[in-house]
Amino acid sequence: MKKILVILMILIILSFNISIFAKEFYTITTATSTGNFYAAGIALAQLCNEKFGRDQDMDFSAISSSGSVENLDLLRNKEAEIAFMQNNIVLWSSKGIRKYEGNKFEKIRMILPLFDSTYHLLVKNDINSLSEIKGRTFVVGRAGSGTETSSKAIFAALGITYDDFKQEYLGHGEATDALRNGLVDGILVTASYPASAIADIMISPSRGYKFLSLSDEEISKINEAEPWIMPLTIPANTYMNQPEPIMALRHSAFLVATDDLTDEVAYKIAKTTWENLDWLKDSYIQYSRMDITGIDGFFKYPVPIHPGAIEYYKEVSVYK
Repeated sequence: MKKILVILMILIILSFNISIFAKEFYTITTATSTGNFYAAGIALAQLCNEKFGRDQDMDFSAISSSGSVENLDLLRNKEAEIAFMQNNIVLWSSKGIRKYEGNKFEKIRMILPLFDSTYHLLVKNDINSLSEIKGRTFVVGRAGSGTETSSKAIFAALGITYDDFKQEYLGHGEATDALRNGLVDGILVTASYPASAIADIMISPSRGYKFLSLSDEEISKINEAEPWIMPLTIPANTYMNQPEPIMALRHSAFLVATDDLTDEVAYKIAKTTWENLDWLKDSYIQYSRMDITGIDGFFKYPVPIHPGAIEYYKEVSVYK
């Protein structure tokens, strides 16, 4: 009898292990836990699991990271299968240009366009232009993040180098805390408006910091030098104690993978995302900014789209 029980237990354990090994695991890498990408990635992973993952022995999970630059490394090293990534990192790595010269990553494939990220520039009250950051301390984003890449690009377009000011490398939540506590003179937070980290620090009517609205000349110089950074106006009263519109900047972002991702999974991710935007926006409001009828620019972006995603876009007649 004991032998029979032992055999049964062994069979149960073996069947359990076999079921684990049969399951396919997909990691979605995002950004810092207080940023846009992380919240969006958590929602997307939950949606994929609910709509098709559990029924087909697939498990999707979202992880935090330093952002787009690290996400590319995670894809290269096969430590993640899917990534949120800002547009310039996708383009530069695919073409082997700029910081990726001699280090081209031809395997990258786009799945779908995401919501834009807004550049929130906040500075101490005595600063009235970006040039006045010289000799001060500015949070450029985490090292290895897309935000840090954006910071460097913005300053370079205005003739400002990292030698001109002291850099702090912090995530969004740490950056806003540092500004609130007077430890730094300015910050850049890239997140679709209204961003929770910004809303939190704008509550107090008496603050030692303010939004920095860029001049037409500054915006023109930045956009000319870096066409992937585009103008944007944050409407008045988007945040508390913000009665005037803010002249700002933005960049777009994509959900990407590599050509190792099967056509079937890429197709399911594209289909599930676009056909469940109401579900997603209930989990993360920025998904409400996405609309499949307005993605012509996505198809013209000079980076390959995953064949599985193209199959879906052809199916719904948005890709010719």
